[in-house]
Amino acid sequence: MAVQVPSRQLFIDGEWREPILKKRLPIINPATEEIIGNIPAATAEDVELAVAAARRALSRNKGKDWATAPGSARAKYLRAIAAKVTERKTELAKLEAIDCGKPLDEAVWDIEDVAGCFEYYADLAEGLDAKQKAPVSLPMETFKSYVLKEPIGVVGLITPWNYPLLMATWKVAPSLAAGCAAILKPSELASITCLELAEVCREVGLPPGVLNILTGLGPEAGAPLASHPDVDKIAFTGSSATGSKIMAAAAQMVKPVSLELGGKSPIIVFEDVDLDKAAEWTAFGCFWTNGQICSATSRLIVHTGHTISGKHLKNGNQIQ
Repeated sequence: MAVQVPSRQLFIDGEWREPILKKRLPIINPATEEIIGNIPAATAEDVELAVAAARRALSRNKGKDWATAPGSARAKYLRAIAAKVTERKTELAKLEAIDCGKPLDEAVWDIEDVAGCFEYYADLAEGLDAKQKAPVSLPMETFKSYVLKEPIGVVGLITPWNYPLLMATWKVAPSLAAGCAAILKPSELASITCLELAEVCREVGLPPGVLNILTGLGPEAGAPLASHPDVDKIAFTGSSATGSKIMAAAAQMVKPVSLELGGKSPIIVFEDVDLDKAAEWTAFGCFWTNGQICSATSRLIVHTGHTISGKHLKNGNQIQ
């Protein structure tokens, strides 16, 4: 799979910037264990620059450039990003495959979903305009009430390695659609395509500071981002242990968090199901993305009365 790994810096305030401490981390192809490049390693000093850039992006032109701009204006950028991702789909999929180790076909589908996600949130951004200042009916005519939807502010987004660009997009796209400014910290194990998202944003002219991307280690880049007083919310997908630390850090400032943490997702087999199909889809779910997925169907909850491998299930109806 011939593809050149670009050499990138941190993406801060619409520009590529070398980490202040000039640190970099190797990129290891999990299929061959070969070093195929390197990524910049952000530290607390770089987090300070990114947060400052994000806050400037929200206040620029009294917010009219982004935070209080019409949703339709933000939607244009989201659609431009989607178009550019689609244009680079083959290249991005190859980079994803050699970075996180998933089969190329699955990586292609992921990149297609990335473009679709930006399109989806572009539609929602446009829909926000019609919902602004929606009146709320009150029993007393002397009072007026309406709903005003506002961005929460600067958001820190910390994402995992198994769906590097797609899971980042699940957080980036809604943040931008809502009018927030974002700082993305992808997993140090798979950051290539997230840095390419920065290049896409630069090419489409996304306003400086609206999206900043910091690669690096969790303790050195993720922790200072999660605990920064000028970050208004943290969204994290990853392990329960790290999620607990993020929640504890956010609690010191009563900062809202969104956490999607580890678990063991079951497949539920009801009484009237076709068991052959259930077995087929269970196997599919177990081995999709090589099993490295939060919704892997590696645990079954089966309706009492089914016969599995010659055993009639009565009360003990969980199969590991």
